Order: sequence, then C-alpha cells, then structure tokens
Amino acid sequence: MERWFLLSVISLGLGGFLALVAAVARTPAVYKFVPPGYFYHAIIGHVDLAIVGFFLTFTLLLWQFTFRKELKLPFYLSLGGVALIALVSLSGVGKGVSNNYLPTIDHPIFWVGALLFFAGFWLSAFNFLKDAEKGIFSEEPREHLSSLAVLLSVLMFFAFLTSLPKAGSKEELYLFYERLYWAPGHIHQFINGTMLLYAWYYLLEKQGVKLQLGRLRYLSFLFLAFCFMYALLPILYGDPISEGARRLTDMGYALGLGVPIFFHLFKILKSQKTELKNIHSVSLILSVALYLLGVLIAYVGLTPSLISYAINPQAGYVGMSSNLSIPAHYHGVITSQTLAFMAVAYSFFLSQGYTKRLSGITLPQVYLYGAGMVLFVLGLFFAGLKGAPRKTYGTGFTNDPMVLLSLSLMGVGTVLAVIGGVVFVVYSLNLLLRKPTEELGKSS
Repeated sequence: MERWFLLSVISLGLGGFLALVAAVARTPAVYKFVPPGYFYHAIIGHVDLAIVGFFLTFTLLLWQFTFRKELKLPFYLSLGGVALIALVSLSGVGKGVSNNYLPTIDHPIFWVGALLFFAGFWLSAFNFLKDAEKGIFSEEPREHLSSLAVLLSVLMFFAFLTSLPKAGSKEELYLFYERLYWAPGHIHQFINGTMLLYAWYYLLEKQGVKLQLGRLRYLSFLFLAFCFMYALLPILYGDPISEGARRLTDMGYALGLGVPIFFHLFKILKSQKTELKNIHSVSLILSVALYLLGVLIAYVGLTPSLISYAINPQAGYVGMSSNLSIPAHYHGVITSQTLAFMAVAYSFFLSQGYTKRLSGITLPQVYLYGAGMVLFVLGLFFAGLKGAPRKTYGTGFTNDPMVLLSLSLMGVGTVLAVIGGVVFVVYSLNLLLRKPTEELGKSS
C-alpha cells in the first residue's frame, strides 16, 4: 500500500508547486513573473492535483487500512490519471476553464487523465461496497466513516452519469463543465467532510482517547439523503445549475453536511487534549480552527442571500458573492483536511515501520503550514470584503490599499504554507523511498 502513499504525496507536491505559481500571479509587485495565460493552468493544476488528486488517493489509502484489503488495478488507473493531469497542467497546452469542483483544461490529454483517475477511484468504491454495507452501522468511528465515504462515492458515480446527458453543448465550455461536475462535485465535498471526521477521530485516538459514535452514527443518513438527491439533481431540475438546484445544494451544505459535522466536532472537542508539543493535538487544533474559519466565512456569505430569498422569492436566489471570499471559504475547509491528512501520514510512518521516531522538523512543519493557511485565508477574505474578484490575474483591477494589503497578507501566508508543504513532501518522500524497517500492511 506504500505506492498509494507515494502517489498521494507526489500529487500534493505537484499541486503545491502550482499553488505557489498561482499565488505569485496575484501578489502585488511580483505577479509579472508569471505569464497571464499560465496563471489559469496553475490554478487548475493546483486544485486537481493538491485537492482532488491528493484527497482521493489518500482516501483510498485510508480505506485500505480500515478494511484491510489492497487495491491493485485502481492504482495504475489513478497513477495514469495524475501523470496526465500534471503533464497538461505544467506544459500549458489546451484552454483552461475555471469551472467549479474539477476545473478543466480543455485538451484530450486532460480528458483521458481525468477519466483514468476517476475510473480508478470509482472502481475502488465498488470494490469496497460489501464492506461498507456492513460497516455503515458500526459504532467504531473509522469503520463507520470509511463505509459512509464508500457509499457516497458510489452515489458520486451515479451523479456523474445523470449529469452527462445534461451538460449541453461544448460551444459554451464553462457551462458545459459546470453542469457536468456540479452534482458529483457536491457529493465529493461530502466525501471530503466524511474523511475529515475520520482524520479528527484518528488524531484524537492517537492522543489516547478512543470514542464510540453511539447515536451520532445515525446522522450519517443526512449525508446519504442529500447526496442521493444530488445524484438525481439533473433529472429533477433538468439543468443541474439552475436556481432551484443551487438552492438545494447550498441547503445541503448547511444542513446535510454542516450540522452532522458540528455534532461530531462537539463530541471530539469535549475529549480533545491541548498539548502544544504533541503533534496529534496541535494538528487537530489547527485543522479545526481552519475548518471553522472557512465555515464561518461561508455562513456569513450565504445567510443574507437565504434570508433575502425567504422574504422575497421573486427577487431570485444569489448565493455567495463571486469574489475572493469564496476561495477564502473553501481554502479554509480544504486545507483543514490537508493538515489533518499530513498528521495522519506522520502517524502511519510510525505504525507502518517507515521510521522509529519522527524528525524534530515535523511539529514545526505543522505549525508553519497551519499558520500560513490561516493568513492566506484571512488575506483572501479581507480582499473579498472589498469586492476583489476571484480567478483574476495580477492586481490591475484595484488601487485600493486595503485590497493590496490583504493580497500581500495572502502572499505571506502562501510562502509560509508552501514552505510547510515542501517540508512535508520532502520528508515523506525520503521515508517512502527507503525500505521500511518493519513488515508493511499491519493495521494502524
């Protein structure tokens, strides 16, 4: 299973490099070092490799540890997918399309890469389906949450099938890919939320606190109910990105995803130990802080629109304003999971015999990455409050000192987080490319 470990770390490293390129391209004074056209390829490659690629390959790794079953064919499919997506992102060929969830480079190499990657992921989900049907009722957090994520992944596959005939014409590239990925992309976020909970329970367990879910496991049916509706979204609404569909997906985030996570989080925090020199404790605290920061930004952005629509439905539903507050929200939530997965990886290095003792650099790495991402998110959020547009190259859109200061804060946060990310990737590769000191494959 170490090859899945290696693939996930490489995917994160490539995505992290492209994140640095994208951040430089919208940081005052230095943005001209990045060609304008390459900026969009960098953003797309960053999202697809550091978020989609890393999260899902690491998720597959966690499923294998939990269910004690190794995946073979899916690995080669996923490897081919990551390689092709990285190739087209780094080379700058094709046309970048900044759609949500799986931003796309409209080029045959990218299409084949995405198809291979998700074929590997969905094949894995079906491979674990029988295990998930048994484990979904388990009170053991990791078994239950892995089972839930498998079932959600199967729904994600069906959401893709129902979305495909509703995508429309490729003459409107943005709308084509937005419709194609909207429903499965939302289910992907539920999978991420499920595996974030997995990581939090795991980090708590490594502090000596092992919890049982009890009645909390029944909240998982909210995840399943909303994602079942998402799979039917293109059929129910015809257009997956219509106003009604967007209202349902936003409501699903707030109720179907947010509410269960908050109940789990309350249970976790009641048992959490604050030990500033314990890597599991620090990682959990920083991960939760990033998550809550991202969620708070989302609720601040969505609540006025929801209230306005409830008072006057004829005015239409707007959702969050399309500015840098949106990436501030999802970077808070997403990097919460990245940080938690990093800490889980450190624990696996010990339990799987890659090293007998973690290096002294690992704890500072967690602090560096966590603090950097907090600054990054705050910089985007403050710039968004002043109307700074998202997915925009350079700083020519404004002379506002507040926006420029906020983007500079984002730049500082980027540097810190990238340094932290590089340390993690280099340290991980150094261990993974060496022969483990113990027999691999035992349960963590």
